[in-house]
Amino acid sequence: MDYRESAERICARLEQLGLHAAVVFYPEKLSVEQLYGTVRYLEGLQEFLFYVPGGTVISSEELKQEIPLTEGEEENREIYGRILREMKELLHTQCPEKKADKLETYLLEYWDQLNKKPRKCFYVLEEMSFFLSELYDACAARKKDADFPGKAELRNDIYRAVNAEALRKLCLEFGLTGIRRLSDRKQEENRRGEYVVSSVKQFVEAHYGDSICLEELAADIGLSPNYVRSLFKESEGITINDWIVEFRMGKACELLRDRRLKVKEISRMVGYENSSYFCSVFARRFGASPNEYRGEILG
Repeated sequence: MDYRESAERICARLEQLGLHAAVVFYPEKLSVEQLYGTVRYLEGLQEFLFYVPGGTVISSEELKQEIPLTEGEEENREIYGRILREMKELLHTQCPEKKADKLETYLLEYWDQLNKKPRKCFYVLEEMSFFLSELYDACAARKKDADFPGKAELRNDIYRAVNAEALRKLCLEFGLTGIRRLSDRKQEENRRGEYVVSSVKQFVEAHYGDSICLEELAADIGLSPNYVRSLFKESEGITINDWIVEFRMGKACELLRDRRLKVKEISRMVGYENSSYFCSVFARRFGASPNEYRGEILG
């Protein structure tokens, strides 16, 4: 009996069913008594079979010879640990440019290392599951998209991968889709932040002489006060209230150049009804009262 031919027919049938898997066969005739032990032996070859391309037919002897599975993990931990750290750091970098290209480079390096030094598939599945779960969490706001699987579904897909080839394809496909989505979201947030900052500054420039209420300002932009406050601080590194004070103080300095204007008038013109409070804010900012500033600095 030609065992390879039988294995090839099985492999062809699996392809027809849409399963691109490798098939390993035992090349010798067995007695009934030998079946159980041989089945257990073949099950133990799954670690080796993980690295055989789909559609391949191979004997158990050939399999162990062709796949030099790495026994120790010490060296592997250092190599793969570095790659995984770099991929994880990439998820949290602020600059979205070329993120997908960098991730693809890291993933290809990971799989290139596996091709050179195959290791137990348990480690590979766990590491890819961990990384893609991190990516999923980073993209959580997008998880309801039609082409974006749920977290449990993603984990199941990882552990259902029939071989390294299938897992590599899954990781590249999901990883690049996720990182591009993450970059798109960051760019969208940047655009929204720019819009909020611009809108806040325009509002203040138009109303700095009035009493400015954050709720009114946010309503003018069409967003919640907390969201406006958060985006402005994140983009400018300063609170809205502090920026308003800075803007008003700048305007006050300009107005102090006009000696026809009294300090009380300038105070009201820049939004301070209480001139004493205006003077104290001005002094904290410039280390001099408005009159001292006018006399000593302006001359």
